[in-house]
Amino acid sequence: MLNKKLNKQALVGQSILLALAFSWQNAVVAAAPVVKEKAGKVGKSLETKNKEKSPKETSQPQALKAETIDESFRKSAPVLPKPRPFTLPKIEKHRLSNGLEVQFLEDHRFPFTSFNFGFKTGSAYESKDLTGVADATAKMLNEGTETLSSKALADKVEFMGGAIKASADYDYSILSASCLSAYNQNMLDLLGDVLLHPSFPEDELKLFKVNSIQALAMKRAQPDFLVEERFSKVVFGNHPYSLVSPSESDINKLTRSDLVEFHHANYVPNNAVLIIVGDVNPSETLQYLEKTLAKNWLSKPIEANKLELAPEKRERKIHLVDRPGSVQTSIRVGNLSIRRDDPDYYAMLVANQILGGTAHARLFMNIREDKGYTYGAYSRLAPRREPGAFFAKAEVRTEVTNPSLLEFIYELTKMRTTRVKPEELNAAKNYLAGSFQLGLETQAGIAQRLLEANIYNLSDDYLEKYADKIMAVNEDDVQKAAQKLINENNLVICVVGDAGKIKNELSLFAPVAVYDTDGKLK
Repeated sequence: MLNKKLNKQALVGQSILLALAFSWQNAVVAAAPVVKEKAGKVGKSLETKNKEKSPKETSQPQALKAETIDESFRKSAPVLPKPRPFTLPKIEKHRLSNGLEVQFLEDHRFPFTSFNFGFKTGSAYESKDLTGVADATAKMLNEGTETLSSKALADKVEFMGGAIKASADYDYSILSASCLSAYNQNMLDLLGDVLLHPSFPEDELKLFKVNSIQALAMKRAQPDFLVEERFSKVVFGNHPYSLVSPSESDINKLTRSDLVEFHHANYVPNNAVLIIVGDVNPSETLQYLEKTLAKNWLSKPIEANKLELAPEKRERKIHLVDRPGSVQTSIRVGNLSIRRDDPDYYAMLVANQILGGTAHARLFMNIREDKGYTYGAYSRLAPRREPGAFFAKAEVRTEVTNPSLLEFIYELTKMRTTRVKPEELNAAKNYLAGSFQLGLETQAGIAQRLLEANIYNLSDDYLEKYADKIMAVNEDDVQKAAQKLINENNLVICVVGDAGKIKNELSLFAPVAVYDTDGKLK
């Protein structure tokens, strides 16, 4: 019965559609003569008007006539203006009764707030038998608390329109969060729970270890990872900075109790700073923190770890990681650099920018644009709490390994021995000053810089004076900085490629030591 009704309704509907279509067709047919008649009248009218115009007027539309345009401006590049004066908004600094330093930077343009805990402990402060524990502890922090599962924690964060993430580096560990400002106190409560009562669940730790081992296997198949690993081991020796990644066995032997102990010893308020940026009331938030977080999170003595010094290089040597069948060679050339608080930091930053900081720097223009050996050649200055590294790098075709290395050494030597051109210097300084100020436009950007200043014990006027100090660097400063930075005669040269094809030629530069992809000397 139901099917019959549906069929009947369908037939009725089809009839209505056919009727409407027939009516529309008749209307179009009826209107056609009228439209045709009007179109004919318009055509005759336009024809009459065209006949009335003179030949001069109808020969060529005015807009199509050729015009001479002055393009002399293309002969010179636009003049870059000086960086605008930068005034940092007021930063309120306080210290809670438990020793936690709290910094506030108000920004009420948007109803959003960022919370950033920075701890002055990272992977460099792990014990040698617990490699990888700092990274594991940080990444497991938001996998649940004593009262919230990983999913329940994620649901609460999502409800607040926010996010929580944690990470560890050599010198520090960071726990950060953000949310709509209406939930500021709720987010502080959640962060307090994550900091004070992480559960480090066994099932999540097991998953973390599996994922980490899989990621490590993928990394070990990449030449850029292998060259970074070998370079770090040679430059830093037994210093903790020499470890690029824990091994599979290091990851496998980590236990939940290892994470609990590392967290208990290092995630303490007197070893931390809290940076709050955004739509926040400092006085209300400070009172709330004192009543909640400071009351339950107690300070404790920090065990001072004495780090081994990086070895001083006395010779130039090539360290070749054999990767049979590789069609490219990864090259990294450099040496030990400086601490982040070194007074020559700004001059060295400018020198590095001129050498290989961008795609218009010397290395790129020589090895990529002029020689065509690579898709890109760059350099990097990476200072840390202890002296970090400086290096130049590129991935080149196997057959041009030696010519590429020759150009690297040429450019590094030239940086030490010749003064830079004024146009190079000005371009580098404008880029560095401008990009730094641009990075302070977001809450996350300014919070990152404030954390950097605190973790590396930089001056209070670091952010405001950065551009001025960059712009004050001159040609002599750059050359002196390059001479201090680049250890020309004792460069560490690390290469990853097919040893059967490149070893003999590389030996023309320096003695060659060959390793397998697991780092064992052949």
